[in-house]
Amino acid sequence: MAQQFDYPKTETQLREIQDKLYQHSKEVYDAGGRPAFKGLLEIMSAEATIITAIHNIKSNRGSETPGVDSKTMRKDYLQRSYSWVIKDIQNAFKHFEPQRIRRVYIDKPGKTEKRPLGIPTIRDRIVQECMRIVLEPIFEAQFFAHSYGFRSMRDAPMALERAKTLVFNTGYYWIVEGDISKCFDRIDHAILLKRLYHMGVKDRRVLQIIKAMLKAGVMGECEVNEEGTPQGGLVSPLLANVYLDIMDEWISSQWERKKTHTAYSRPETRLHALRKRSNLIPGYLVRYADDFVIITDTRAHAEDWKARLQAFLQSKMKLTLSQEKTLITDIRKKHIKFIGYEFKMVPGKSRRGYISRTIPDRDRLKRKVDKIAHDIKKIPLNYSREQMIGAINRINSQIRGLIQYYQCCTWVGTSMKKCGRRLQMVEKARLKQYKGKWIPANQTQNLPRVHQQYRQKIPSIKYRDIYVGFTAITFCKWEKVLQKNQAETPYTEAGRQINFERTKKKRINARFDELYSEKSARAISYGKWGKLNNFEFIMNRAYALNRDKLKCRVCGGWLISSTPWAHRVNPYLPLDKVNRVNNLVSLHKKCFMAVNNPNQEISQFDVKAQKKIIGYREKLVPSHTRNK
Repeated sequence: MAQQFDYPKTETQLREIQDKLYQHSKEVYDAGGRPAFKGLLEIMSAEATIITAIHNIKSNRGSETPGVDSKTMRKDYLQRSYSWVIKDIQNAFKHFEPQRIRRVYIDKPGKTEKRPLGIPTIRDRIVQECMRIVLEPIFEAQFFAHSYGFRSMRDAPMALERAKTLVFNTGYYWIVEGDISKCFDRIDHAILLKRLYHMGVKDRRVLQIIKAMLKAGVMGECEVNEEGTPQGGLVSPLLANVYLDIMDEWISSQWERKKTHTAYSRPETRLHALRKRSNLIPGYLVRYADDFVIITDTRAHAEDWKARLQAFLQSKMKLTLSQEKTLITDIRKKHIKFIGYEFKMVPGKSRRGYISRTIPDRDRLKRKVDKIAHDIKKIPLNYSREQMIGAINRINSQIRGLIQYYQCCTWVGTSMKKCGRRLQMVEKARLKQYKGKWIPANQTQNLPRVHQQYRQKIPSIKYRDIYVGFTAITFCKWEKVLQKNQAETPYTEAGRQINFERTKKKRINARFDELYSEKSARAISYGKWGKLNNFEFIMNRAYALNRDKLKCRVCGGWLISSTPWAHRVNPYLPLDKVNRVNNLVSLHKKCFMAVNNPNQEISQFDVKAQKKIIGYREKLVPSHTRNK
């Protein structure tokens, strides 16, 4: 029987539904079946889901990139009325007709050909994000354990660590480096829709919307898209994983998840029995998006895997392996390139006589460093010292991001040294007009957690009484990556706790929507500022309440027993800034009234609260009249 859930009224309820979708899906899948869900459209089109989707999208840089209709998130949704936005998206679900996609072409690293990137309209993006929020937990419970791309709480270093561990533990050194020709552009729509139905999406209304999304034409190119998932769509990575899960299921069923007559308590015992008592060809899959490797024991078996996989992809998925790029490698003799890393086994002290050596992909690292050097040279010559500090911080963010991606490589330090000096000379030349100096990193005042560990000199400039410097790409150390804990997931309490212990990042609390009743419109704002009550304000007041931890910012009392009142600290800001979370504070009604009525007596408040009231009152006076 198909499972159904009530539609969520708050973000808290939405999260509970996501957890239930995941739990039911996993229970059925682990028992050997597939789940079945109906009534998904009602969850997707609920107010709480729409608000969450818009919040997710607006935090991305691409939210202000328009589609073919030239509309943007801030101007055409956040600044509209709450009721209009909700109704518009709900109508989109009822009568879904996607607009054509605006396509742009971006450079492929190290290649002359361009990668097509599809840009849907903002309305279609919101619908897609609503769908992703509901569908992801259903599929997450069923995806292959060692698929790492486009999935929450998984990353490329985990995929690399899995491959390293498998090679080390099994002693299998032959690798099939998989490359599917134009994978995302050739996904067959009919096969994908059947797979979605097979994995539990029994709500045919949802399938019809997905079909319409896939068929959406490309402006200036085609009226109807006959194959592929548009790269750039918010739901496209999830759909691509659903499609490639067909391949995951087939490969893993040949060896890792091969069904046996005997029930084994441990997977390792079962695989040991298969090696000793069967003629099966061993093969371990590790996949990151469309980049994957199959690890096996001999060249003959690797050739067999390649041939069988080619036949399977053509017959079952209408995809083809690139014969030029799908390589077979003995990693004791030559490195493989996998998700931006180079991986090889070299002689060393171990029971098998080999240890792993991983370095950043040399070609990719050079391109990344070249781009950073280019960005440094592009910093305008007329920048003030303050603007230059900002530019240094932006470049440092790029450098630290590169380090964080590659610090899982065992030889990361050696690789970085080869390009570190060149980057520093570019930095030094750019700081010449500011009389830049070589200053020991531990004497600079930026990036203290990193720079305090190093005495190496870095190009820096003086700002007032401190030095601010370009960080060095050599400020990196190898960091061991633990294998993925399969219990770590965003859709169980235990999984979220595991993630917190690993990353020290807590999940953002759900909005307290329920504390703002629909009838308490007067609590939204006050008097002449009511005209500013757009969708962004309704959404962000609840996030401000989260930040304020349910306490009044004036008196410090709890905001639980009565409806909170949202106050704009500076109501004179432009419309695109006035309703942001950093300009909103949560207050009791009495505190709100005291702030907004400058003639009201405030002696009944304690001294601390009085100071805060006076401070908020001062900011309500227009800046051009404060000093008169």
